[in-house]
Amino acid sequence: MARLVLCLFLSLLLPVQAQDDTAPKRDEPGLTILEQLPTRNQIPLLDNRFRIDDGVKSITLVFFRRPGTASIVLVRPDGSKVFYNTAKDHNMRWHDAASYDLIEINEPMPGPWQAVGRILPESRVLVLTDIELDVDPLPSALMVGETFKLTARLMDGDQLVNARDFREILTMQVLFVSTNNPDMENYGRGLAEVATFRDDGRGYDASARDGIFTGEVNLNFGAGEWIPRFIVRTPLYSRELEQAPVRVAPAPVAIEFVYSREMTQPHLLRLTKTSELVDADTLLFQGLIRYPDGDSFQFAITEPEQAREVTVENRGHGSYLLNLSVFGNMQDGREFVLNLPEERFLVIQQAQEALAIEPVTETPVNQAADTPPAAPEAGFPWLLVILSNLIIVTLGGVLFWLVMTGKGLNALLFWRKAKPEPPVAAKKTTATTSKPPQKDDILDLSLPDD
Repeated sequence: MARLVLCLFLSLLLPVQAQDDTAPKRDEPGLTILEQLPTRNQIPLLDNRFRIDDGVKSITLVFFRRPGTASIVLVRPDGSKVFYNTAKDHNMRWHDAASYDLIEINEPMPGPWQAVGRILPESRVLVLTDIELDVDPLPSALMVGETFKLTARLMDGDQLVNARDFREILTMQVLFVSTNNPDMENYGRGLAEVATFRDDGRGYDASARDGIFTGEVNLNFGAGEWIPRFIVRTPLYSRELEQAPVRVAPAPVAIEFVYSREMTQPHLLRLTKTSELVDADTLLFQGLIRYPDGDSFQFAITEPEQAREVTVENRGHGSYLLNLSVFGNMQDGREFVLNLPEERFLVIQQAQEALAIEPVTETPVNQAADTPPAAPEAGFPWLLVILSNLIIVTLGGVLFWLVMTGKGLNALLFWRKAKPEPPVAAKKTTATTSKPPQKDDILDLSLPDD
C-alpha cells in the first residue's frame, strides 16, 4: 500500500517539475526580441496610441507594465477589442509575462490602434515591413562639443524611397535620450534635440528628394550616457530608429581665464588637455574673443611646441566671450573636431579698482603714540530727524482735517470762543425771583360804609 501511495505521489510531482523546467523556455523568445529592441525599426507610440500604415506585413508589440498587473487590451481600428485569450482568433501570437506583453501580428489591420492597461513608457512598437530607416553607426568615444557628419537612408526593400512622390520635403529629427543612469552625469536630463536633417539638397545634403539625409551633428549638450533616436515622418507613414546607448565624455580641454591684477596689464587665456582619449601632440586650437566694447580678436595655436596660452588685451570691465574650436586625433587615430560651447568671462570694475589701490604703509609705533587721538565723529542726528517727521505729519493731518470739514483757521482758536448766553425766559425768572419783598408796605384794614 505504501508503494502505491509513493508511486501516485511521484506521478503527480513529475508533471509539475516538467512544467517548471519548460517555463523559462517559454520566455526565451520574448527575451530574445527584447534584446533586439534598440536596433529595430519602430512606430512612434504616443499616449498608448499608434498607427499602422498600409503594406505592413508583420508587427511586434512590446508593452511593459507593472509586475503582477493584468494583460493589456488592444483596440483595433474598427473598434473591436482583442484580449489575451482571444488573440488566436485575430491571427495574433500573444506572450503574457509577469511584467510585459509580447504580441506579434501578421497582416495587421491598417489604421489607428490603441492599447489599454497600466503601460510603462519603455513600451515599443516594432515593425517589419519593406520601409525601413537605415542610419550610419555613430563614432566611438564621443565627446562634448564634437561635430561630425551623419548620413541616413529611407529604404524600400533594397532601394531608396522615391521622395519626389511627396509634396513636402522630408525631414529627419535627431534626438539623444538620457538613459537615466544614476551613475552618469546626465541622470534626469530627459532628451536633447540635436539636429534636423532635410532632404532638400542644401548644406551637407547632396541631392534633393533622393531619400538620403545628410547633415551635421553637434554634441553641444552635457556628458553622460545617451540613446540616439532618429525619427522620419511622412504623410503616409512614420519610422523611428534607436541605436545602442553611447557614452559622451566631457570635453578633453580645460579653459582657464587668468584675470589681470593691474588695469594696464593684459589677461591670460590658458588651455590644458584633461583627457587621455586624445593625442596631445595632434591638438590644434582656433578661437575668437569678443571684447566688452564690441571688438573681436582671432587667434590660432597650430604648433605642438607652441605654448597653449593666449594674451587677451585688457579692455576694462565687462564680458569677454570665447568661441573655441579644437582639432586633433583620438588615441586610435580617429580625427575629431570640437566646437565647444561659448564661454563667458566677467570682469568686474570694483575688483580691478581694488587690485589697483596701493597698499597702505604701516605707521611706526612711536609715531602712532605721539599722535593725539582724533575727535570722535558726530553721530547721526536721529532725534532731529524724528522731530521733523512728527511736525510734518501733524501739519499734514491738520490741513487734511480743514479741507474735509470746510472750516477755516479760526476753528483752531478754541480758547477765543465766547461763553454761550442763557435764554431770555431764564433771565426774567431769575430777575423776578431775585427781587426782595418790601418791608414798608401798610395793609388797609378799614371796612366800607354802609
